Amino acid sequence: MAMYLAVLDAVRSDLDEGADAEAVLIKLKEAGLSQVECIRAVVDLGLSSRSEAKKLVHFSRAWSSTRIQSEKLHERLEDLADESGELE
Repeated sequence: MAMYLAVLDAVRSDLDEGADAEAVLIKLKEAGLSQVECIRAVVDLGLSSRSEAKKLVHFSRAWSSTRIQSEKLHERLEDLADESGELE
């Protein structure tokens, strides 16, 4: 948790200097935050609402290399839920 807070403090300085959300996401990822932690950070930094943070991170350049993998995972989870009847 201490590392997360330290990273947030660092990117707050960047935001104060005019950095955009994409630059912040790149810095968060480079600092070692996971995609889920980046979503939380976007909300904690006030860059987006919780409902929009996932989209912002998911479709960012910073996380573009994992987008296809994440989409396949979500599709598979939906398929498994459909097969088990949990969505009905």
